Amino acid sequence: MLVQLDEETWEVSNTVRLEEVLANFSDRAEAQGRLVTQLTVGNQPMTDRELVPPTLARVASSFGTIAAKSEQLDSIIEHSGETGKKFGQQICLQAQQLVEDSRHGRGVMRQMDQWFGQMADYLEWVQIQQSINGLQLNEPHDLFYWVNELMNARQNLDDVRMADMLEYEVIPRLPQ
Repeated sequence: MLVQLDEETWEVSNTVRLEEVLANFSDRAEAQGRLVTQLTVGNQPMTDRELVPPTLARVASSFGTIAAKSEQLDSIIEHSGETGKKFGQQICLQAQQLVEDSRHGRGVMRQMDQWFGQMADYLEWVQIQQSINGLQLNEPHDLFYWVNELMNARQNLDDVRMADMLEYEVIPRLPQ
């Protein structure tokens, strides 16, 4: 069975599982400083949500054609700048809402936990952006510090401290 990554085509055993083909795509792309961005299985686009264990365990040849496209990692990061900024702005708006809800006595612990998950994704993007672009700004370091302090306040169930830190320390460090 033939599989293809970008312009490169190679043969794999007819008994190999889909997960092995995808791991091979990933390894080959990574060796070239690239990341797999599109996957076509059986002439149909496939997303990461469809890559569940039963699908991954199937024999790859049962799908038919398998192909992938990749992009240079630095290009992906470069083009993610606007999206990352918008995501940061969305997180900022959510933080403002958390402050308002907390100041009006509405419980925010569950929403805060969801916000922390999104904030972790944003901070990961910031770190990658810095490593690719070589930026050494104090703002992200300060943001990491204050998010950590905010998590400590959340652990102690301190609504007032959480609202204060969000309003005065975290929100000013997020994209507006």
